[in-house]
Amino acid sequence: MNKGDIYLVDFNPAKGGEIGKLRPAVVMSGSKENSIFQTVIVMPLSTIIVKDNLPYRFLITKRDQLKLDSDACIYEIRTLSKTRLKEKIASINKIEMRTIKDSLCQLV
Repeated sequence: MNKGDIYLVDFNPAKGGEIGKLRPAVVMSGSKENSIFQTVIVMPLSTIIVKDNLPYRFLITKRDQLKLDSDACIYEIRTLSKTRLKEKIASINKIEMRTIKDSLCQLV
C-alpha cells in the first residue's frame, strides 16, 4: 500500500453528505505511515466529472483497472481503517500527486 495507489474502498456506511459505496480512492498517506498505523488516508474518486474545478476536484484519466475517467474529490479526504481497502486497481503519477497535494493545501 503506497502513496498514489488507487484501491477499491468500501465507504459504507456514509452519513449526511459523505461519499459512500464501494468506489476507487487514491492512497494519500505514505508507505511508512501505512506500515505503522491501522488506518490509511484516502481521497475518494467519483465518475461525476466537474470540469475545471481545482482545488476541489482533479481529473484522473482511466488506466489499468480504473475503467472510467474519475475526479479525485479533494475536499472529501479522510482517514479509514485499512480493512476498508479491497484491491489495488491502478496508480497515479508524481505530477498528478503533486497537483492533488497542492490543491489540498489550498483548502486547509
